[in-house]
This record gives sequence, structure tokens and C-alpha cells, in this order.
Amino acid sequence: MSRARAVLVVAALAAASCVTGGKLRENTAVVRSDVEKARKSGAARCAPRELAMAEANVEFAQHEMAYGDPKRAAAHLDTAEYNVKKALEMSQTCAPTQVTIAKKATDKVRIEKTDTDGDGVPDVDDRCPEVAGKAELAGCADTDGDGIADAEDRCPTEAGPAENQGCPIAKDTDGDGIPDDIDRCPLDPEDKDGFQDEDGCPDPDNDGDGIVDAADACPLEPGPLENHGCPKVDVDTDGDKILDSVDKCPTQFGPPPDGCPKKYSLIEVDKNQIRIKQQVRFAVAKFRVLPVSYKLLNEVVSVMNDFPKMRIVIEGHTDSRGKADANMKLSSRRAEAVLDYIVAKGISPDRVESIGYGSTNPVATNRTAKGRATNRRTEFKIVALE
Repeated sequence: MSRARAVLVVAALAAASCVTGGKLRENTAVVRSDVEKARKSGAARCAPRELAMAEANVEFAQHEMAYGDPKRAAAHLDTAEYNVKKALEMSQTCAPTQVTIAKKATDKVRIEKTDTDGDGVPDVDDRCPEVAGKAELAGCADTDGDGIADAEDRCPTEAGPAENQGCPIAKDTDGDGIPDDIDRCPLDPEDKDGFQDEDGCPDPDNDGDGIVDAADACPLEPGPLENHGCPKVDVDTDGDKILDSVDKCPTQFGPPPDGCPKKYSLIEVDKNQIRIKQQVRFAVAKFRVLPVSYKLLNEVVSVMNDFPKMRIVIEGHTDSRGKADANMKLSSRRAEAVLDYIVAKGISPDRVESIGYGSTNPVATNRTAKGRATNRRTEFKIVALE
């Protein structure tokens, strides 16, 4: 922005601030005067709530002006004006009729209606009995002559149309629909994109990431240019629950803290399963684990220790020879035996469970000896890493 333009903006803002403050003080005085009128008209008896609301909001408005917030002050004045208007209306019919009884020489009594402000409208019909006004406005004054009584005129000393509550139409230099007196940038139109639209200033880069909104795929979230202005989302490529940003081996499954794989001699590990390179051996037709498989199961225990939040399911499977019920029972007992071994090595029971499938889930044909040997297996499925 050029220096000359900056000076114009500062001057416009200063002028707008003065105009707004002057109007608010003027409006406050008018509303306070109307509050007094309402009180004298009997509003404390006929409209106590409306009178109290008007008085309270006038005080609130003065406090907001003192703290430099004209927008909130104007909102309180609106509430005060609405309530004092209601209080004046409701107190018209409840105030005592003012009469003068004079005795004449003829001993006849004549009742005369008083007219305190001398405007030709009797007090009983005068909405503003202590201030001279116009008959067509029920005895109320119209200082600016715009046809709106001062009590209902937001700008009683400046003429304005009824649709603008008696205030003159505010100037809007930049045509953004925000009047200059409250527009922080009266020479630059607001871009109205849902981000801070109420201040009147354009916001070409809402998230402040250095990428203008027109070219920013995420205009409300900062992000780098290479990601089209959107924030980068950290991922876990290898599924080991260690985010790529801190994983030294982001494409290889490995335990914390660095995420790099450990080498085991009898097993391999991925995000789904601890894969054993040889089968767990059991006594023939029994569920006792043979010592030849201890080294293999000890490596499974090592994996569980390397991944302290890992939980697994031990699955037992048989071939199709024999009765189905017997095979189901045998596979369940063998899976339980493996679980008991792992728990005995210090793994918490709540991290391990077992299940037997019998011959229901073959992975090879049961018509050959090789296929049946493949189907007689124990599997270690990973169900959670955290």
C-alpha cells in the first residue's frame, strides 16, 4: 500500500471512529431522556420489566463506550430503545389523569385538562407531556424533522428514512456493504469468504501460510506449497504403529523405538502375523509341546517383548483324518498348550488367546501326505499393536 493511501485509510478510520462515538453519545442522551419520561408516565407501575431493561442497557452501553467497543455499545442501545418505547406505550393508559377543578362565581365546577408542555396536546393524550412536540406525533418532538418522533428515532438530530430507524444512510466508500463508520478498511472491499467478514477488510490468505486463498486447496488450514496449501498428514506406511516421521525404517515392519526390523532365525513378523518357519511339534495325537519346538516358541516370546503392546491369537489346525469333533478338541488343546508355554515365559495372559479350528480351515489338499502335513499347523495372528 502506498504512503498516500495509508494516510487516507488512517484518516478515514479516525473520522469514522469520531462519528460513531458522537452518534452513540447523542443516542445515549436521547434514550436516557426517554427513560425519565417513561418513569414519570408511570412505567414503574405499568411496565416495570421494560423500564428496567431500558435503564440497564443504557448503563451497559456507556460502559462499552468507555472500554472502546462502539459495536457492543450500539447493540445495548438498540435493546434500550426497544424497551423504553414499549414502556412509553404501556404507560400511556395507566398514568393518572391530570385535571384542574376550578370553582366559579356561579358555583359550577368545570374540569380542565392540563397541558404541561403547552404544545396543544393534553397531558392525558401526550406521549411526551413534558417536552413540546407535534400533534401528529402524539405530542412528541421531532428535532431533525424527518417525521419520526425523537423517542423512536435512533438519530434524533440527523434526518433519515424510517427504514433506517431515522438515521441517515451511512456512506460505504468501497461498496462492500459495511458502512465506513465501522469498516476497518473503508477503501478496500471485504472479500466475504466466510473468514472475518465483519471487519470490512479483505483477507487474501486466510490461514497465513503464504499461499493466496485462490490457489490454496485448504484456505483455512496452513500447509506447504508442495502440498497445495494443505497440512501434511503423517502416515504409517509399514503398519508398525510408528509414524513415518519418526520411523527410521518406514517401509519395513519393526518394533519401537526406531521401527527397524529385528532379525529372528525361526520367524518373520509383519503387521498381520508372526510367521513361523517350522511347525510347532506335539506328541502324536496329543497336545503336549515337544522340546524341539521350545526355541521356536522362545522367539515368539521375544517378539511379544519387542512389541509390548502386541496382542495375538494362537490358532490350532488339524488335517481331515479322524472324527471332526475329535480334531476340533485336539486343535483347541494344542493351541491352549502353546498359550500356556508363552504365558509361563512372562507374557501377560490378557495379551494372548487361543482357538481351535480342527480341520475346517485347510490351506492345502488333504489327499496327499504333504498336504495333510501342511494343514497340521499352529498360527500366530496379530490382532492389535496398541
